Amino acid sequence: MALNAKKMNRLAWFAAVLVLFVSGVTYAAEETVEEILKRPPLAPHYTVRDLDLSIRVVQMLCQFHYTPGTIDTKRSSMWFNEYFRSLDYTRMYFLDSDIEEFRSYETVLGDTTNVKRRVDFALKVYERLLLRVQQWAIYSVAAVNAPHDFTLSESIQTDYKNMPWCETKEELEDLWRRRVKNALLAEELAAEEDAEKAKLKEEKGEEPEKKDIHLLPPKERLMRTYARTYKRRLEVESIEVMEIFLSSLAKTFDPHSVYMAPETKENFDIDLSLSLQGIGATLSTKDSYVVVVSVVPGGPADRDGRLKEGDRIVAVAQDGAEPVDVIDMKLSRVVNQIRGKSGTKVHLTILEEGSNTPKLITITRDKVELKDAEAQSDVKTIKLPNGQDARVLVIYLPSFYADFGARNSGNKEYKSSSRDVRKLLEDGVKAGGIDGVVLDFRGNGGGSLDDAVNLAGLFFKDGPVVQVRDQQGRARHLTDKDKDVVYEGPLMVMVDHFSASASEIVTAALQDMGRALVVGDTTTHGKGTVQNAYDLDRAFMRNRVAYKDGSGMGSLKLTIAKFYRINGQSTQVRGVTPDITFRSFADCMETREETLPYVLPWDEIEATKFETFNEVASVKDELRAKSQARIAEADDFKEYFNDIDFYKQLREKKEVPLNKSERKAFQADEEKASKMIQKFQAQRKNSRKKSRLSSNQKKDEEKIENAHDLILDESLRIMGDYIMKVKK
Repeated sequence: MALNAKKMNRLAWFAAVLVLFVSGVTYAAEETVEEILKRPPLAPHYTVRDLDLSIRVVQMLCQFHYTPGTIDTKRSSMWFNEYFRSLDYTRMYFLDSDIEEFRSYETVLGDTTNVKRRVDFALKVYERLLLRVQQWAIYSVAAVNAPHDFTLSESIQTDYKNMPWCETKEELEDLWRRRVKNALLAEELAAEEDAEKAKLKEEKGEEPEKKDIHLLPPKERLMRTYARTYKRRLEVESIEVMEIFLSSLAKTFDPHSVYMAPETKENFDIDLSLSLQGIGATLSTKDSYVVVVSVVPGGPADRDGRLKEGDRIVAVAQDGAEPVDVIDMKLSRVVNQIRGKSGTKVHLTILEEGSNTPKLITITRDKVELKDAEAQSDVKTIKLPNGQDARVLVIYLPSFYADFGARNSGNKEYKSSSRDVRKLLEDGVKAGGIDGVVLDFRGNGGGSLDDAVNLAGLFFKDGPVVQVRDQQGRARHLTDKDKDVVYEGPLMVMVDHFSASASEIVTAALQDMGRALVVGDTTTHGKGTVQNAYDLDRAFMRNRVAYKDGSGMGSLKLTIAKFYRINGQSTQVRGVTPDITFRSFADCMETREETLPYVLPWDEIEATKFETFNEVASVKDELRAKSQARIAEADDFKEYFNDIDFYKQLREKKEVPLNKSERKAFQADEEKASKMIQKFQAQRKNSRKKSRLSSNQKKDEEKIENAHDLILDESLRIMGDYIMKVKK
C-alpha cells in the first residue's frame, strides 16, 4: 500500500522512525541520523552586534538608498512577508498558522524604540523554522523506507512563487511525502539509465564507466541529506540569521541591495575568486538556489560547455567523496566547496535552467588564462547582393574590463577593453581595410563603466554616453572627451537577454545617436541601477571598538543611482530594444531584470544634447523586411523556431509527474530541450573559438562541429544589405 500522509497511521510512522534509529545508521565519525534528529530545535541567542546591526543597516537603507524613506507600516509588512519567503521559498516548512501567530509583528518592525523586539522576532521565527525542518526531516527519513506507488497519477508543483502556505499539518506532510517520492523516483530512473549505459558498454566490449564520486545507496543518501539539512540549519550563528533578516528588508528596496555578514563579505568578489582558481563561473543566490550568473570565456566551465547562465547547483562533491546538498546553503560556503587546486575535479549536480531533472557534471578546476576573456576579432568576407566581396570585422567582447591598478599607478600601457578594441580596429584597417564592423555584446554582463564610455567614443568624435541620476535627482553625464574617431563606417551591435549594464549603456548610446544598427534578442537584460558596498566597520567602528569575539559587522551593498540613456529613457527593466530582433530560447527564461521581485521601475528624465547621425533611421525598416523574408525561407531558422516553441511549451508546465511512465516521457522532453539549447550554444562557442585560431590552425581544426552561428550569419547578411545602402 502506498504511503499517504493524510491516512498514515501515526503509530506506524513513529515505529518506522524507531526501526531506523535502532538500526543505527552511522557514517564514519559523523553523528548518526538519530543523533542529529534528536537535537533540540533551538535558535541562537542574539548579541550586542546583532542589535547594533539592526539599527545601523536600517539607518543606512533609509538614508542612502536610491529610494530612501522610513520603515512605515507598509514597508514593515513587506519586510515581514519577505523574511518568511526568504526562509522558506519553496513553502515546504511553515504552516499558514505559523505566519498568523507572528502577525502582531507585521507592522511594527520599523519601531526604533524597541529594537530588541525586532531582533527577537527574527530569532523566534527562525526557531519555528528549525522546529518545522526537524519535523520534515524526521518524517522524510521515515518516508524513504515506506512504500510508494509510482503508477498513481500524482505530481508535484514547481511554481513556488504562486504556492500558498499549507493550512494543516496533514497537508504539509502530504507535500513532504510527494517530495520524498519525487526524490526516490529520480534516483530509480537514474539507476535504470546507468544500468542501460553499462549494458551498452558491455555489449560493445568497453570498460564500465568509472565513478569519480562515492555514492551511498540512494535511500541511505537521502536519509543522510535530510538529517544534514536540519543540522546545517541548526548550527547557524545569530549573525547568519541577521544576514537573512536584514537582507529581507534590503530586498524590499530593490533586488540588488543586500546585507553581507563578515564571512559573506570576504567572498563578495566571487567573480575574481572563481575565475582565477576554480571552475570559471560567476555565482549568485536566487531564492533557495545557487545560480550561475555567467560563465567566464575560456575558463574550465566554458571549455566543458555544459554549465550555462541560469543553471542551479544543488549538490557539490569532491573527487572520491559523496555529494553534499547545497540547497539553502550560504553562497560563501558553496563557493568554498567549488574552489580548489588547479587540476583537481569538482562534481556538480545541477538543475538546468527550466529543468527539474538533476544532472551530474564534472569539471576540472584550472586557472583561467585572462586573455581568453579579452576582446577577440575575426574578419569575415561576405558576399554583397551585387556580387562583390566585403570585409566585416566582428569583435567579440565578453565584458568591459580595465586594469585599474596599473592605470592608477601611471602605467600608460594598462590593459582595458577599449584599448584592446581600438587596436583590433586599427589592425583590421591596416590588414586590408574594413567595410563594416560588428560589436558582438551577446552575453556581455557589463563591467567597467569608464571603459564602456571610452569604447563607445571610438565610433564618434566626442559627447555624452550615459546619464547617471542619484537619490537627490541630480543627473550627471559621463562623456567621451576624445575627439579621435577610430572607425566611421557601417556599425552594428549584437545583443541578447544576457547583455547587461555597461553593454546596454554603449548599445543605447550608439542607437540613440543613430550611429549603429542594433540586432539581437527582443530586448537586453534591463539592469539600469548602480550599487555601492559600504564597509560597516569603517562606517560605525572608527574607534575600533571590537566586540567580544573580535568580529566585524560586514557590509551593506545598496543601490545608489540609476542609469539613463542620453535620450532620457532609463535602461532599467526595459533594457534596449534592437532595431531588428530574433526570437530566442532566452525569451522563455526568467532571467531578465523584470522577473525579479521589488525591481525598481522604468522611468525617464530630460534628454541631454548629443550628436545624431543619419545612418540608421532611414534604412532599418527596409533591412528588417529583407531579413524577415530570408528567415521565413531558411530551413535552419524554421528548425530553430520549432525548437524554441517546443522549449516554451515545456517551460509552461508547472508540475512534475510522479507517475513513472509519465515522468520518463517528461524527462525525455527535458533532455531533448537541453540538447536544443546546447546545440545553439555550441554553434556560438565554436564560431568564436574559430576566430581565435590562425589560418593554418583553422585548416587543421576538424574537431569543431556545427560552428555555424545562425544569428551571426544572418546579422552579417543584414550588414551586407546595410553596406550596399551606404554605398549608394
